[in-house]
Amino acid sequence: MPQTLPAAYRELVSDLRQLKDRSRLSLAGLERTTAISKSSWERYLNAKQFPPRYAVQALCQAAQVNEEAVLPRWECAEAAWSRRGHTASPAEPEQDRSTAHPERSTNDKESKATRSVVHRALLAASALVTARPWATTAGVLLLCTAMVAPAAIIHASYRTGPSAAARPPICRLRSCEGRDPLTTACEDPITVGSRTAADGTRLEIRLSPSCQAGWARSWPTHRGFRIEIASPDGHPQAVTARTARPTAGEMITTTMIAAAHAVGLRCCYFPSAGRPGRECFNAGS
Repeated sequence: MPQTLPAAYRELVSDLRQLKDRSRLSLAGLERTTAISKSSWERYLNAKQFPPRYAVQALCQAAQVNEEAVLPRWECAEAAWSRRGHTASPAEPEQDRSTAHPERSTNDKESKATRSVVHRALLAASALVTARPWATTAGVLLLCTAMVAPAAIIHASYRTGPSAAARPPICRLRSCEGRDPLTTACEDPITVGSRTAADGTRLEIRLSPSCQAGWARSWPTHRGFRIEIASPDGHPQAVTARTARPTAGEMITTTMIAAAHAVGLRCCYFPSAGRPGRECFNAGS
């Protein structure tokens, strides 16, 4: 890795390399498992490109490691990389800079010359405004119009052109099955069914039309309960709530199941091992 990288960034890349080794996957294997190209993984693991949050989450899932242990490291690295946590070093004496760094002295002279030209131009513009205020105002308005109109036309062409179409999903139907919906970029989910269980647990069935996959999610009220999502198109997916003390807004989500349509999606809620029985509902209810 380049020695000029921030320390937090270097530590994050080291962690990502360890997670890859733990997953025992090649770059091609990571591409198949995470739906992120192997060329992207090569850049992330060699510090050529800063890894996005969803890539770190996907790698944690592939290595079967709790992402909460890695994401704080990613946040520190992201802050350092974007220079939000950067602090300037003490200024060097003017004499030292000119002798130790002659190229910096040359740049300072060029910068001063540029500032002098700009200053003279501003003075000339100020004199023109004072002498002919109305003509100057009209000229400025015409100049602004000439600059803004082409930009507006280009912007409109981008919005209506082929590039305005939504990006294709990275998985669909069975290729989404078993994946975490938070890391698959299925960005158009809709709630197709919901229910509040007898003990107050909130349940929802979600569907991504572009990925043609569904999942269930819940806001836990206690630990030990289980939710399951089933569909005629795929194999059932389930998750068990392990939270000891649920907090407000906390949510658990099953992995994804192939679902071409909302019809047939069914969610079942199992309160706990000590409370037999289940509550089930279908999409549309």
